[in-house]
Amino acid sequence: MDMAVEGKGHPEGTPAGTEEVRPRLAVCLPPSAAAPELVRAAHRRAAALGAEWFALSVETPEQARLAPEGREALLQALELAARLGGQVAQASGVHVGRAILRFAREHRLTALLVGRSRSGGWRRLFHRPLAEDLLRHSGLEVVVLPVPEGEPGPAAARSAFAPSRRLLAEYGLAAAGVALVSAAAGLVSPWLSFTGVVLLYLFGVAVLSATLSRGPALVAAGAGVAAVDFLFVPEYWSFRIAYPDFALTLVVMLTVSLLISGLTARSRFQARVARLRERQAAAMYDLSQKLSLAADRETLLATAVAHLEEVFEARVSVLLPGADGELRLAAGPPLPDDVREAMVARWVYRYRHPAGAGTATLPAVQALYVPLGPPQEPVGVLRLELPAKPTAVAEILPLLQGLARQVGLALEREELSRQARAAQVEIEAERLRNVLLSSVSHDLRTPLAVIAGSASTLLESPGLEDATRTELIHTIYDEARRLDRLVHNLLEMSRLQSGRVELNRDWHDLEEVLGSALHQLEARLQGRSLTLDLDPDLPLVKLDALLIERVFINLLDNALKYSPEGQPITLRAFRSPGEVVVEVADAGPGLPPGAEAQVFDKFYQAAPGRHRGVGLGLSICRSIVEIHGGRMEAANRPEGGAVFRFTLPLTEDAPQNGREMPQPEGGPPHEAPYSPY
Repeated sequence: MDMAVEGKGHPEGTPAGTEEVRPRLAVCLPPSAAAPELVRAAHRRAAALGAEWFALSVETPEQARLAPEGREALLQALELAARLGGQVAQASGVHVGRAILRFAREHRLTALLVGRSRSGGWRRLFHRPLAEDLLRHSGLEVVVLPVPEGEPGPAAARSAFAPSRRLLAEYGLAAAGVALVSAAAGLVSPWLSFTGVVLLYLFGVAVLSATLSRGPALVAAGAGVAAVDFLFVPEYWSFRIAYPDFALTLVVMLTVSLLISGLTARSRFQARVARLRERQAAAMYDLSQKLSLAADRETLLATAVAHLEEVFEARVSVLLPGADGELRLAAGPPLPDDVREAMVARWVYRYRHPAGAGTATLPAVQALYVPLGPPQEPVGVLRLELPAKPTAVAEILPLLQGLARQVGLALEREELSRQARAAQVEIEAERLRNVLLSSVSHDLRTPLAVIAGSASTLLESPGLEDATRTELIHTIYDEARRLDRLVHNLLEMSRLQSGRVELNRDWHDLEEVLGSALHQLEARLQGRSLTLDLDPDLPLVKLDALLIERVFINLLDNALKYSPEGQPITLRAFRSPGEVVVEVADAGPGLPPGAEAQVFDKFYQAAPGRHRGVGLGLSICRSIVEIHGGRMEAANRPEGGAVFRFTLPLTEDAPQNGREMPQPEGGPPHEAPYSPY
C-alpha cells in the first residue's frame, strides 16, 4: 500500500484558501530499476484522483558516477510515463530536494510522490530521507511509494566500489598535485611566512578542483591540510599542533579548501548542464528548421538522415511500415544481412521501446533502434549505427529520442498535409463536376433538341418543299458541328487536366496549321471579314499541330461570337526575339474592366446568357500554349474590341520555310474577305 505523509500548509506561491481546479502531482524518479514501478504507481494514483501528473528526474553531479544500468532504467521509466499520459520533466541542481521544490513551485503542484529511501547506516547521519526533507520545506502532501522487494535503491546504482580507470587516474593526479605543491612550498618556505605557505596550498587546491572531479578535489583539499600540518606546523614531521593559532588556521584552510572544491564542482556541473541543454536545443531547432523546408516525404527523410548523421557522427537509417505493416527501408544505408537486425526493429516498433547495441534490451546487434514519432503511436523506427562500440548510449539517448519524435511528427504532418491536399483536390473536382453539369446541360440539350426537332419534321412531313428541307438539313448539320465542338472541348479539357498529355511535336508551317483551322470554321466564316497579316519570313515552329489548330479554332470562334456582323476580325503572326507571336483581334464590346486574366478561367463568360457556350475555349487555349512553353494574355484594344495574344518559343535551329505570302488583288496587303479557296 502507498504510505502518505501529510504536510500542513500550502505550497509556496499558492495563497491560503485557494483551491486547485485540478490536482497536480509529480513522481520523483530515482536512477534505479525501481523507477518504472514508481511510474505505474503514480499513474494509478493520478487516474484515481483525475489529476494531471509529471514524471520528474533530477540531474545532479552524482549522476556522473552512476552505472549505465541506472541511467537506462531512468530513461525507460520516463518513456513509460510518456506512454501512460504523463508529462516528462527534468530538473537540474546540486541538491535533489531543492531542485524538486523549485519544480513544485513553478508548476504549482499539490502532491509529491517519492520512493521509500533504503539508505541507512552512516549515510543517515548526514542525509535525511528525501520524503522528510520535502515535507519539512514544502508543506505539500508527500506520498511515499514502497520500492518493490529485491529492487536496489539509488545507492545501489552507483559505481562507487567499481571506479573507472579515469577516476583512479584523477585520484592519482590529486595526490601528485599535493606532492608537487608540498615540494614547491618546501623550496620557497625560507622566504615565506606560514600564511604564504597556506595561500600556496589554497592555490594548488583551487587549480586541482578546476580540473578534477568532486571526489578527487575533496581528497586534494584534505591532503593539502594534512601536508601543511605535517610539514610546516610545529611540531614538525608530526600531526601534533603546538599552538592554537595554527589549529585555527588549519581549520579555516580546510573549510576554504572544501568550499573551493564544492563551488568549483557546482560551477562545472552547471556549465556541463548548460552546454548539454544548448546542444540539445540547437540540434532540435536546426532539425525543425530543415524539416519545415522539406517539400515532400523523400526530401524530409533525406534531410532528417543527413542531420542525425551530422549530430551523432553515425550511420542513420529510417524504417517505415508498408501497406502490409512490415518495416521497410525508407532512407539511409540498408540494414546488414542479419535476421537479428530485422527482429530488433520489429520489436522496437511493436513495443515502442529502444533496444539494440548499448542497451540492456537485445544488445547483440550492431546498431541502436528507437521508435520514430510519439511514444503512444510511433510511425516507424530509427536505426543509429555508431562508429565504435557504444559505451555511453544512455547519454545520447534522450537527445536521439527527442530528434526521433520530431522526425516522426514531421512525417505525420506531411501525411496529413498530403491527405488534406488530396481531399482538396477531390472537393475541387466535385465542384468542377457540379459546375460542368450545370453549365453544359443547357448547351447539350439545346443542339440535341434542335437536331431532334428538325429530324422529326423531316420524317413526319415528306411533302416539304426543297428549300425547307435543305434548311432543316443545314440546321441539323450546324447543330451537330456545334455539339461536336462542345464535346471536343470537354474531352480536351479533361485530357489536359489529367496531366498526361504527350506532345507530338514536329516542325510545322504556322500558315498550314492556320489553314486547317480555317477550313473547319468555313461555314461560320461565310460572309465575315477576316484579315490575315502573317509575317512572310516566319520560320517553322516545333509544335503539336492538332493542339495548336485547336487554339486557332477556339480563338477565332470566340472572336466570331463576340464581333458584330460586318466588323472585321484580324489575325496577325510575326516573329519576335526567341518566339513567334500570334494575335487575334475583334471589334466587339471588349473585356470587362479587370477581367483580362479571369477570362482564361474555366467556365468564365464575359457576358453570360448572351452567347452560347460553357466558357472552356479560352481556358483550353491557355493550357495548350503553356504546355508548349509559351504564354497567353488578353487585353482591350484602344480602338475598341479585344485582342488575344499567345507566343510559341523558337529554338536556334528553327528552319526557314522559304515561302512568300501571296498578295491579294485589291485592298491592303494581306487583307481580304475570307475565302477557303
